[in-house]
Amino acid sequence: MKRRLSLVFKQLKRKIVVGIAGPSSHQRQAVVSLALLALTELALLTLTFCTNFLSAYIHNTAEVFRGFRLRALANAQGIVAFERVAGIFFEQPLQRWHDARVGGWSFWNTYYAGVHPVVTVAFLVLILVRMFAWKLTRVNWKRLNESSDASDYAPLPGYGAPARGSFADLTPAQQYRFLRAVWVLSAWLAFFGFLFVPVMPPRLLPVCDFFNSAGANVGACLTTEYSFIDTIGAHGSLLWDWNDESVKALNNPYAAFPSQHTIFAAWCALCWIHLFGPASPTLPARSARYWLRAVLRWGIVVYPMVTVYCIVVTANHYIADALGGLVVLALSYGAVHLFYALKGRRQATPKELPVSPLPY
Repeated sequence: MKRRLSLVFKQLKRKIVVGIAGPSSHQRQAVVSLALLALTELALLTLTFCTNFLSAYIHNTAEVFRGFRLRALANAQGIVAFERVAGIFFEQPLQRWHDARVGGWSFWNTYYAGVHPVVTVAFLVLILVRMFAWKLTRVNWKRLNESSDASDYAPLPGYGAPARGSFADLTPAQQYRFLRAVWVLSAWLAFFGFLFVPVMPPRLLPVCDFFNSAGANVGACLTTEYSFIDTIGAHGSLLWDWNDESVKALNNPYAAFPSQHTIFAAWCALCWIHLFGPASPTLPARSARYWLRAVLRWGIVVYPMVTVYCIVVTANHYIADALGGLVVLALSYGAVHLFYALKGRRQATPKELPVSPLPY
C-alpha cells in the first residue's frame, strides 16, 4: 500500500513537472523539479514554524476563553504540585537570586524573544541549502542538455545510497530528511500539547491586569501564593513587548507545555553534533586538534542549557516544561530513527535509484 501511494505521488509529480517544463527539455524539467521541491519544503517548514501562532488562532476562534483559562490554571497548579513533590520547584528563588545578583533583564528578555527563532531558522536554512547543494552536484547538466531521451541520463555514482546504518552513512539529502522529520514531528507534538494541555506560565500566576486582544484577563491573580516577575512586562525587550497588539493576537499565552524553546534549542544542538561528525580516529587524543574538534562539536550543548535557564529565569516556563520538551524531542528522534532502521532492514542490498532526469 505504501509503495503504491509512493508510486502515485511520483507519477503525479512527474506529470506536474512535465506540464510546467514541457516534455522535450530535460534540463528544464530538472530545474522545475528542484524548484517544486524547494517550494514544498519551505511550505512545510513555514507551517511547522508557525504552530504556536496556529494554536493561538484556534483557541481565539474556536474555544470559549474562560474555560481555556481555567484549564490552563488547573494544569499549571498540577505542574507546581508535581515539582514540589519532586523537589524541583525552585523557579521563584532562582528568579529572585538572578534579579539580585545578575540582572541584565534587557539581554535575557531579548534572548527569549529573538534568539529562539533566529537560531532555529539558521539551522533549517543550513541543512536545506546543504541538501540542495548536494542534489545539484548529482545532476549532469551537460548530459541533460544534450540528451533527447530521458533514459540516457543516469545519476552520478553514490546517488542511490541506502538509508541504513549510521547517520554518517546517509546522503546529505537523507540526513536533511532525517533531521527535518525529527524537528517537524516534535513541533507538531508540541502543537497538540498546546491545544489539549494548556498551561499558564509562571509569569501569569500573580498577574491581575494583563488582557488579551479580546479584552479577557489572562492572569490568575494569585498574588499571595506566587511572586513571579513578568520580566518582559516589567523591563521590556529590544524586539517586542507583551502589550503589543500584534503579539497579543499571534501569541498563545498558555503554550507552555512542552517548551518549544527547549525543543528547538536541543534540536539545533542535535543537528550540529550530527553534522559535525565524530572525532577523527586518526587524531591522537592528546593532540590540540583532537580537543579543538571535540569542543567545536560538543560546545553547542551550552546553547540549550542557556535557553532553559533563560525561559525559567524570565518566568515563561516551569522546569517541567523544559523536561517535557526534551522528552518530546527524544520520542520524535526515537520514532524517526526506528523508521529509518526498519526501512534499512527492508533494503537488504543497496539499490540504485531508477534512471530519471529528475534530480530527486
